[in-house]
Amino acid sequence: MKTRKWIFLVTLIAGTALFFTSCQKSDTGSMAKLSDDEVATARDNTLMENLLDDAMDAADQAVMTVDDWIYNSDGSTLKSATVDTCPKVTVDHPDSTRWPKVITIDYGDLCTGFYGHTRSGKIVITIWGRYMNPGSKRVVELVNYYVNGIHVEGTRTVMNEGRNNAGNLVFSVELKNGKITKNDTTIMTREYVRFREWVNGEKTRNRWDDVFFITGEAQGVNFRGHSYHKTIVNPLEWARTCRFIKSGTVSIRIDDKPPFTLDYGDGTCDNLATITRGDVTKEIQLKYHPRKKH
Repeated sequence: MKTRKWIFLVTLIAGTALFFTSCQKSDTGSMAKLSDDEVATARDNTLMENLLDDAMDAADQAVMTVDDWIYNSDGSTLKSATVDTCPKVTVDHPDSTRWPKVITIDYGDLCTGFYGHTRSGKIVITIWGRYMNPGSKRVVELVNYYVNGIHVEGTRTVMNEGRNNAGNLVFSVELKNGKITKNDTTIMTREYVRFREWVNGEKTRNRWDDVFFITGEAQGVNFRGHSYHKTIVNPLEWARTCRFIKSGTVSIRIDDKPPFTLDYGDGTCDNLATITRGDVTKEIQLKYHPRKKH
């Protein structure tokens, strides 16, 4: 086993803490056309988005690092491998031929990472094929998984769809049974089908230059029990160096009300976004969700 590579893997996973929520509102017009529920749903949307992405980003980093370790070391002689630290990372069948392989990221009862964020439970990743190969597949399952006391659930299936006309790798992503639970009773659900286009950073070993454009749709039930549907109108720009979505627009509809637009901005890495319907616009400030004990 290449010890330094495993230390690097654990550091990546323990340091993944990229999620936020919206608050601190300031009006630029009458709120007659934007209900409290719609404003709250825009706020809650970013919370759920980033709690899910936080776990999925840890999984993606684990898969890429294990893939590199398997095919660029003598790890093919091993049947399994374990790292005993926070979190504990286990790889079943870390050889170059046997599929599927199973990576388990076990945070135990409590694991504190960067920024003081706490996690517990497990992320289990089952992979078929190498990460960069078209047709490869991975399934990510959250098992009794908590972030800062918030229960995060869901199963995500990711397929490498090959390259588009621009020559960029594209991954299809399907989320099933996505759910976050606050205070053991307040629940928001989500399912989606998306596509992630890798527009920068694929050719380097430096993960911090990675940039993806995200498209697709999602639906679920918000914290207040109302159904919602969201469509990405202009691709969301997700960069690993920024804690916030840098640009892109999303159309959100609650029940049978007219949709409104959530706009993340022009590509600047900042914590500002706006929601708009017609000539009514409301600015929201994005920030991390308060840390809670679990």
